[in-house]
Amino acid sequence: MKGFLINFFNKYIPASHVFAVFSGLIIGTAFGLSIPLVVLSHAERVASYEEVSAVSMVEDALRLAGRSNSEEDFSYVTLPGVQKYDGPRLAQSMPIETKEAWLSWMSKNRGDDPVFLEQRWDWAQRLVITSELKRPEDVRAFLLTPREYFVRAENKGLEYADTWLPIGYGATITDPDVVSMMTTTLNVQPWDRVLEIGTGSGYQSAILSYLTKDVYSIEIIRPLYLETDALYRDLERNFPSFSVINRRLGDGYYGWEEYAPFDKIIVTCSIDHIPPPLLRQLKSGGIMVLPLGPPNRQYIMEIVKNEEPDGSITLSRRDVYNGQIVKFIPFRDEIGVSYSSSNGESSE
Repeated sequence: MKGFLINFFNKYIPASHVFAVFSGLIIGTAFGLSIPLVVLSHAERVASYEEVSAVSMVEDALRLAGRSNSEEDFSYVTLPGVQKYDGPRLAQSMPIETKEAWLSWMSKNRGDDPVFLEQRWDWAQRLVITSELKRPEDVRAFLLTPREYFVRAENKGLEYADTWLPIGYGATITDPDVVSMMTTTLNVQPWDRVLEIGTGSGYQSAILSYLTKDVYSIEIIRPLYLETDALYRDLERNFPSFSVINRRLGDGYYGWEEYAPFDKIIVTCSIDHIPPPLLRQLKSGGIMVLPLGPPNRQYIMEIVKNEEPDGSITLSRRDVYNGQIVKFIPFRDEIGVSYSSSNGESSE
């Protein structure tokens, strides 16, 4: 076709240009028609777990970028029919740089009583100063957890008092500062599996649910277990992070073998030795925090387990309050006998 010309509006166009235009039209049409087919084909294939996970990762990235803030938006499906909730990611999206920014975020995303919000913020600032809350993650978890719901009716008005409070059945809710110090010491990561011994009021595991999506909690007192379980079920509607707390009635001395090993273990009742079953269920490199010592002379200890290449186990211990005595209710078995060798009892 070399030299072939077409008279178009009294102008001659080289044949090579005509060929290029028609070729472009043909290729463009074919490509345009193929796009819907590719999309349909992909839509039919997106059924595998890997592809669903990839889509979830994109959505999670948008959430991390601040594109979504409401609690409901942090629900996700790990496998078909299995829905979980990402409390740590919600916490990460919450601003804590100023009181005004935090209160604005809470007002937009939560329905907490403003009076309690003021008290919670003031407590958090105090705990940062005393280093009982150190990491931003722990501060956020504390600020997101409504202690007022876990204090029983007879102690209303003392929700943020600097003291432990009775919750019935001989049990107590621990003071906010001690709860914070134990939480800080655990150094929980979002991927950690955490075991709590002594669900009690439910306050400690509620805080943990904003630090990891894998919380396990055991309570031995049956009526207390039923009461706190019912409380969680009621609160989950407004605080979906609590839905990741796996709960059971049983003797915490023997841990929860089915879900072991655990990265972190927290014990909220006092004992004069480290329970061997719990130590076995703690991963190498894992941390256990517990009130250790005889009645009336307990110290909050950080125990770090390390497994040597030859299989031997070494433990490092640290008194997190540097000699300050604390008091917790005794670690008891199913018939109420203390696991400590001493016959004495705690005064609480």
